[in-house]
Amino acid sequence: MYRLFKGLALRIMQTPTEPPEPPAGTHDSVKVFRASPKFLTYRLLAFWLVFGLLWIGWWILVGVAVVEGRQEPALAAGIVAPLLLIAQASAYFVVRIDYDLRYYIVTDRALRVREGAVIVKEMTITHANVQNMRVVQGPLLRLFGIWHLKVDTAGGGGASAKGEAHDNSHSIQLAGIENAHEVRDLILSYLKLRGGGAGLGDLDDHDEHRLASPELVAVLQELREVTVGVRRAAEGARA
Repeated sequence: MYRLFKGLALRIMQTPTEPPEPPAGTHDSVKVFRASPKFLTYRLLAFWLVFGLLWIGWWILVGVAVVEGRQEPALAAGIVAPLLLIAQASAYFVVRIDYDLRYYIVTDRALRVREGAVIVKEMTITHANVQNMRVVQGPLLRLFGIWHLKVDTAGGGGASAKGEAHDNSHSIQLAGIENAHEVRDLILSYLKLRGGGAGLGDLDDHDEHRLASPELVAVLQELREVTVGVRRAAEGARA
């Protein structure tokens, strides 16, 4: 039943069902991660708690109608019941589809996250823009043995038309994964390979040992030649 309604809903919403294209990076480095089945259980627990409370409220409304013999509560309960059933079925399918279509893709150059059911969001950041990574696990997540990996990007310190500074940084989240530490360490390894360090305040980042880029060396050599030429011209003028 779920698969039947899922296929119908995806066709109506024209939601992409195939995994997203990998972001920039070498083919051999592409790794696809999915949210844990425990994450679906975690989301469905919240779903059942919310609608359980709503149905308790509905039964209270029915009880009031029976005890007091009034028609208004009974009429309200009759109207609310089908609406509540439709809302519950819709919310259930949204939670399931969001889980089924959630993808996390990591390459040696970038990270891509796709999530959402009704509104599909696909976010991509390059490792060069990663500013911070946080592994998050609250009490309920700990109960299920899953983690969230939050990746913050470096802000491009811009300014508004009024001269007020604002932060262009944003973050994406790999929600509900069991190997968050492994994924974090994988991204850190790519950062170290490409930049000589993780760039996240690691103790093994030593900027003083990094070699100057070829472009910088060329500019310095050109500046040296110009300086030598100016000095010779000045000496010739004095002679």
